[in-house]
Amino acid sequence: MLKSTLSGSTGRTMPVAKRAWTYAGLITAIGLAWPQLAVAQQTATGTTAIPAQSDTGDIVVTAQKRSESVLDVPLSVSVLDAGQLENAHITDYADLSRSVPGLSFTNTGTSGTSRIALRGVASASGSATVGVYLDDVSLTFPNQFFTGATLPRLFDIARVEVLRGPQGTLYGDSSLGGTIRFITNKPVLGEASGNASGELSTTEGGGTNYKADAAVNLPIGRNLALRVAGQTGYQSGYIDRVDSNGLPVDTDINSERHYAARATLLWEPAPDLKITPSLQYQYVKTANSGIFNLDLPKFQTDKMLTEPSRDELYVPSLTIEKSFGDYTLTSVTSYMHRTFDRQMDAVIYNSEYVAYAIDPDFGEAYDTISVLPGVLLNKDTVNKWAQEIRFASPSIEQGHRFEWQVGVYADSLKVRSRDDEYVYGLNEAVADLYPDQTVEDLIGYPAPGGLLGYFHSDRTRKQIAGFAEGSFMVTDRLKLTAGIRQVKAWTDYEMNEGGWLAAGTPANERVKANESPLTPKVALNYRVGDTISLYASAAKGFRLGGQNSTLPTYCSSSVEELGLDPDAARSYHSDSLWSYEAGVKSRLFGDRVTMNASVYRIDWHNIQQQLSLPSCGYVITANAGDARSQGGELELVGRINQALTLRATAGYTDAKIRNAAEGSSASDGQHVLGVPDWNITLGADYRRPLSDDSEFFAGTNWTYTGESYGSFSTSNSDYLREDYWVGTFNLGFQIKDFRISGFVKNVLDDRTIIQKPSILFVRQGLTVYPRTIGISVGKSF
Repeated sequence: MLKSTLSGSTGRTMPVAKRAWTYAGLITAIGLAWPQLAVAQQTATGTTAIPAQSDTGDIVVTAQKRSESVLDVPLSVSVLDAGQLENAHITDYADLSRSVPGLSFTNTGTSGTSRIALRGVASASGSATVGVYLDDVSLTFPNQFFTGATLPRLFDIARVEVLRGPQGTLYGDSSLGGTIRFITNKPVLGEASGNASGELSTTEGGGTNYKADAAVNLPIGRNLALRVAGQTGYQSGYIDRVDSNGLPVDTDINSERHYAARATLLWEPAPDLKITPSLQYQYVKTANSGIFNLDLPKFQTDKMLTEPSRDELYVPSLTIEKSFGDYTLTSVTSYMHRTFDRQMDAVIYNSEYVAYAIDPDFGEAYDTISVLPGVLLNKDTVNKWAQEIRFASPSIEQGHRFEWQVGVYADSLKVRSRDDEYVYGLNEAVADLYPDQTVEDLIGYPAPGGLLGYFHSDRTRKQIAGFAEGSFMVTDRLKLTAGIRQVKAWTDYEMNEGGWLAAGTPANERVKANESPLTPKVALNYRVGDTISLYASAAKGFRLGGQNSTLPTYCSSSVEELGLDPDAARSYHSDSLWSYEAGVKSRLFGDRVTMNASVYRIDWHNIQQQLSLPSCGYVITANAGDARSQGGELELVGRINQALTLRATAGYTDAKIRNAAEGSSASDGQHVLGVPDWNITLGADYRRPLSDDSEFFAGTNWTYTGESYGSFSTSNSDYLREDYWVGTFNLGFQIKDFRISGFVKNVLDDRTIIQKPSILFVRQGLTVYPRTIGISVGKSF
């Protein structure tokens, strides 16, 4: 076994066996819009209110942080409101990706490890390509080797907004593909109200699941209100663990528990002043990974150790809105703290690896040491302070010829990663096998407590940005929108590493860098009539750079073979893309048919990606290569009568490498990894009144996810990923303020293996969550 290493996106170095984890993080499940999505295709610059229908029939949104008709916003966004989230039983990124055009995700079978992508802009290294927001609070941070994007728990949510296309003007870095915003319900003055619901279900091949949540709105005097909400839940697993003889050890090991709570206070001391402090806390505990061994009976794994994880998040924020006549000043101060602890079975990586180093002849020592408990302990901690202040003029909707907003944004981000790798019992085994020698005598390094290596990094980033965006009515029907954002960022990376697994690398290193990306955008919107509009836009997106660990000196020639300077390669810089989009939005036949369509082309340059250094066994993250993504989305909703609504949506994404970088293992013309080609959704909703205060409802939704690719190598078992269908169905009754319903997720119990990574010749798999049947009840008061 060769002692070869690779560097993950955190800059750490790792044994070559761990190269498999870069493949084990690639599942794709992408879908299209849920029920009324087609009526909510809006510009991708943010909204702050649930779409409403005006007296004229227009859909009114605040997609550009001001109220306006959806027909007047020249970019694309999908909105899923609380009812759609509930009816589709959307609980995670997998469910969300099957409900939104252009959205895809990958993970390693564990909650909290997802990578998300929009419109084919997908990357597992460097910074994130999609921004994640809780209201106006950014939860975005750079890709970590073992940690994925944050998913706020979906409780007491007004809606989820998926803003497609780069959001460089108003949302800044890490919005190349787009931005996802989770918008919470806000307190209401002078109103005492609340709701509670519960859900019980069972999973095919698994066990019983439950979920309970509640929210209450409490008025406190005339100008003060408090909203408190919470949720708890348990999801059974369906993976069984067996021993080396195939005998059962434990069942349903990939279960998950979560707890979440949110408190929001609204204080209006004056008609022109609104102060809103908020705090969200959530805790998710996963008992084990959802990855199974394809060489065993379905949904079984024979890993020696369990792989639990704990994901804790709290987000306090303070929003202040002050009006000066028709002008508005908004301040958003926020903090995010996330801790992700994870244990991974490293027998195949560390135990077998050190066993071979000690006994390359595969004798008694190898047999003994290779089955010792090998453990990888990883803990990532993210802390992020942010401040945004923006000032907005009166809107065009208020009768003005032009509108504008300007702002300043600053944040301070620190990501601390602690990776410790052990083979428990190593010293004791060596003492028995080699009475006159120690571990240090055999491999050249001591292993206190079985510690083979540690990799501790601290990454800090500070940035300040100024932005401006405005719109001007060129004619009564033609609106021109333009925006720009200038960023200045400073990054600082420090790594401390040691032990046998870190052999050849410096014990301590520190790298600093700075950069100043500029992102403009321009868009046109033309009203053909009262119910039809055409739009076109061009926008730039970017993500900030970072640093690599310093490589061993013997890697310098390998770096030079890639055309890079070894010293300069210690940092990678911003990559960027230009997106060009055109579309039409319409309400036809007296608003009975809604049709939205868009086409786009994205040119992505100097991509932050991992490049292999085969002659020294490492990889680095560097700016190299180009890609192009192009495609389109079509959304149709037909209201057949007052009871029945039909919908059909389709999306096509063609994301390919245009200029493959040496060391990337890709070739020109190959597909960007983890991006399905076709997505289709077919659905229907039926609602029939039974009396003045009761009704029957039923709905179904079927999503098709097309083929995608998980590797650039045609010999890799995960090279081509199969297409699959997932169906959901629900029906129930609404009686006054009481609701009861039954539901089925994955109606046909589709068990398609949607990822098949091969890790050191062990073929593993991930599948769609099996069929789940349940009942839910809820009451408002």
